[in-house]
Amino acid sequence: MELHGNLLIAPPALKGNFWYKTVILLTEHHANGSVGLVLNKRSQMSILEFGQQLGIDIDLPGFVYLGGPVNIKNLSFLHTNDWSSTNTMRINDELSLSSDHDILPRLSQGNVPSQWRLFLGMAGWGPGQLDGELKGKTPFNHTFSWCTVKSSTSLVFDNDTNDQWCTALDQSGLEFAQNII
Repeated sequence: MELHGNLLIAPPALKGNFWYKTVILLTEHHANGSVGLVLNKRSQMSILEFGQQLGIDIDLPGFVYLGGPVNIKNLSFLHTNDWSSTNTMRINDELSLSSDHDILPRLSQGNVPSQWRLFLGMAGWGPGQLDGELKGKTPFNHTFSWCTVKSSTSLVFDNDTNDQWCTALDQSGLEFAQNII
């Protein structure tokens, strides 16, 4: 399975740390490493409060998400492909990632894609690290290997928190079963 643009799901055995019940959209995966956004760790800060802290009036529903423990001040805008900026990277046929100075002002003016989320931070892996985690190669343990599933706008945007983890894990099991039959 091509990993770029797909979801990583923390296995049920992984407990007691930041990664517990996480769902990650893998935005980059290549020889230099991997990058992704944790989709289901919502912060307590609303979009409105975030905008107020920056002096921008963004009267939109929703929350800012914790994209991961790396570059926690980095703002990323995950969205459907019906929107773009000068710094937009297409992830797959449905999703894009933008990081640009004009995102928040455009949102405040109502210029929004059909589905989107704002993230602070990201998840990152060094060269070969994610492949090692997926295969359970030493020093990684296969018991704690990530589950994978193809991403879709419904898996990415329709819910969050533990519901998103359960839905993605169920879908991963269905994909796995279809591939062995």
